[in-house]
Amino acid sequence: MIIGYNFFGHEEGTVFDTPVCTDMLDELIINQGVYDEAYIDLDMNVTDTLSKPIAWEIKTILDAKFRGDLDAGSLGADGFKVTHIQLHRSLVGEEKWDKIAQFKYDDDYNVYDFIDRYVQNGAIYRYAIVPSANDVAGDMLFSDAVPVSYEGIFLTDGKDNKRLEFDISLGDVVHNGASSVNVPLNGQYPIVILGNTDYRSGSLSVLPLSDSTVNMYGAGIDKLQEQINRNSWISFLNNRKAKVLRMDNGVLILVHTQNAKVTHKEGDTLRDLATIGFDFIEIGNLNFNMMMSAGLISEVDLSKAVFAEDGTVTVR
Repeated sequence: MIIGYNFFGHEEGTVFDTPVCTDMLDELIINQGVYDEAYIDLDMNVTDTLSKPIAWEIKTILDAKFRGDLDAGSLGADGFKVTHIQLHRSLVGEEKWDKIAQFKYDDDYNVYDFIDRYVQNGAIYRYAIVPSANDVAGDMLFSDAVPVSYEGIFLTDGKDNKRLEFDISLGDVVHNGASSVNVPLNGQYPIVILGNTDYRSGSLSVLPLSDSTVNMYGAGIDKLQEQINRNSWISFLNNRKAKVLRMDNGVLILVHTQNAKVTHKEGDTLRDLATIGFDFIEIGNLNFNMMMSAGLISEVDLSKAVFAEDGTVTVR
């Protein structure tokens, strides 16, 4: 909007005596004034309102805020050439922002799809995109609140995301701490020396079923697919990669899995099914540097939104 005009024929009226065609507009020149903002999008449905757009949408072409620079994209980089895009996350109500991903910026693509698998059930997060030019970080672009809700227990590494679904058994979770006891010869009580070690360990077991057996609804067992699925689970547990264990009760820890064990069901009917048990040990904090070194950061999927002349958007 321009102060004093509304372009809808109200009050002072429009700027021009007759409507001005804006078809095939590819250049905008503004001068000789003080401008608060320049906003252009592909929306062909103009509503009778003076409200300003407050968020960048996929149909937005440019949105210049004129805050000491000429940035007009969805990311403010203070005029620097963007080389990377960082993704940060924070719990709603807190101002502690943790970096959870970083990927290279490619100007051939304008849609970046990232899946954040390492979230706590029941939490409400906000996300922020931060452009960076080498070591220079730009302004944060904030998302709306994103509530998290899921059911079950999941074990995830940088490539696979396994859900524990059937006959789950969660053993004791031990909170481990190191200490040593010294018994003095001339004292009544021992001397206990406490270390800084503080980690969790425990065990889990699950009955993994192949999709083909599940789709039989109890009418039979796909013996071959059960063997293939079981081998896939064992390979996953023994691949020596760090994993994230998350449960719908709020547990979210970085673990190493070991001591995988296969226990077949008893009886002729069920012997082709087997429970897989394993131990897990907490190995560190879930922060960006640790996840990067463990190869847990998911890859970003790149695509391109193509805009038609009528304002419709197609993602390729």
